[in-house]
Amino acid sequence: MLPFLLACTHQPPDPRPPERPVTLHFAFLNDFHGGLYEQPVKDDPSRALGGFPFLAAAIGSLRQADAELVVLDGGDLFQGSWPVNASQGIGAIDAYNLLGVTAAAVGNHEFDYGGGADHRGALAAAAERAKFAWLSANVHPLPASGLRRWTLVERKGVKIGIIGLTTVDTPTTTTAANVADLTFADPVATVRDLLPEVRAAGAEVVAVVGHLSGKCAEAPRSAILPPETCTPDGEIGRLLTELPPGSIDILAVGHAHTLIGNRIGDTFVFEDRAEGVAIGRLDLVVTEEGIDRAASVLHPPWFLSHASVDPRCEPGEYDLSERDVGGVNLAPSPGALALVRGLEGSAGSLCEEIGCAEAPLSRAREAESGAGDLVADLMRAAFPAADVAVQNSGGIRADLPGGKLRREHVQAVMPFQNRTLLVEISGAKLLTLFRIGSSGAHGLPQVSGARYRFDPTRTGGTDLDGDGKVDAWETDRLCWVDVGGVRVDPGKTYRVATTDFLLNGGDHLGPALADAPVIGEGALLRDVLITGIDAAPTCLPSLPDKASPRIEIGACEAGATGAKP
Repeated sequence: MLPFLLACTHQPPDPRPPERPVTLHFAFLNDFHGGLYEQPVKDDPSRALGGFPFLAAAIGSLRQADAELVVLDGGDLFQGSWPVNASQGIGAIDAYNLLGVTAAAVGNHEFDYGGGADHRGALAAAAERAKFAWLSANVHPLPASGLRRWTLVERKGVKIGIIGLTTVDTPTTTTAANVADLTFADPVATVRDLLPEVRAAGAEVVAVVGHLSGKCAEAPRSAILPPETCTPDGEIGRLLTELPPGSIDILAVGHAHTLIGNRIGDTFVFEDRAEGVAIGRLDLVVTEEGIDRAASVLHPPWFLSHASVDPRCEPGEYDLSERDVGGVNLAPSPGALALVRGLEGSAGSLCEEIGCAEAPLSRAREAESGAGDLVADLMRAAFPAADVAVQNSGGIRADLPGGKLRREHVQAVMPFQNRTLLVEISGAKLLTLFRIGSSGAHGLPQVSGARYRFDPTRTGGTDLDGDGKVDAWETDRLCWVDVGGVRVDPGKTYRVATTDFLLNGGDHLGPALADAPVIGEGALLRDVLITGIDAAPTCLPSLPDKASPRIEIGACEAGATGAKP
């Protein structure tokens, strides 16, 4: 049972400043990604997680217990469900307006839709519609007029300064043309420079909402509780270790879709998966002397687990009756459901059946996956001249279910407007591609027509971009690459089916694909998948083929030659 759901019937706030100590209640979200729909639990199809009607009901219950609830979000509102994509993000803004979000970070996927002369018309329109503070302090110039660098809000007489941050990796994790004229400054330096201004404005509590790199190695994806100890790496880790203790009181992050809910030093840090399946919570006690961290309560994440109720494309109505939602009795929000149905009405249906699969085809970022093999196979089939096809794991956003497959399933797997291309590169560049892809900085390349092996224990590397340092994506863990069963020849030319996202430097692949001649242009990758599934004479087979792995993980064999870039 949630401790502060037991509060008495809410009364309007007293206009007089309350006496100290006071308790401020916070709720945390991140990586909404247009999360309108419940997510099935893999091991139990009768149960689901999240869904916007349940998320709205859960936030509503917290606000009923405390009308001055602060809701903070770590960014990436956009890019996910079809109705949100069809509205170019407006659907996500309307959802967050309904939730009463206080402030959110600008994430890398907020730049995906483009539009207008500056390639950011969709973001500008969404920012004007947002009723919450949408923040990014380290992007210069501000990418839309409705955005802010930081904001100040007051709850129970306590002023809270909230600073927004966006990862410096954004140019390699969105469409590069949409951010080509922007500078993404160092997050640590940005916060250090802003803190005097925020404190001078009267902030007693400093919160940062950031869409930032970094995760806890100790936190497996299947965990339902954060690790007891957690030291994130990346930009998150730098904020926690390079600023003076007490600089940031609350850090609400997103980007890695992982689970963090820890006090690290003097900072409470939160990240709560993605798509609205979980809510982080903090009761922050503020006294006359400041924050009482020992008396504050850091709650376990509230996973919105419930019996599945959304019929989606199947016959039946959405059941609005009360049920157990992660230990709390809640009824789905009728207003949230009405918003979803309205967006669906504008976007059009994706319920057409296009094929079937013998078994679920899952995605994975750090290993070969069934969904990855399928996507790469269909890409290579779309270009008969291709020697190899390469798809980034991060671009595969959902699993394909077993049984009947509909257009909505493919849309969930591939929501991006990525176009397929056929390019020519040398064997040396192809080896560089797989070296960067297996570095550990991004998900592994999913391939067709090729096999490769890498050693995850390797830590060395060389400077590929000439900036004088070896970044994570420049780590060299590659052992070898085969194409068509033969080791790659650095002097040979290879034809590679890929996407415009990777060709334009996505996932740091610029050193491998920059200036590669395009010898063929195909359809959107999503349409390639739909066409391929529809044309399959039988149900899609189970993948991957464990007898013939395309990605091998382990020590490099002694004497392996001809594989290193």
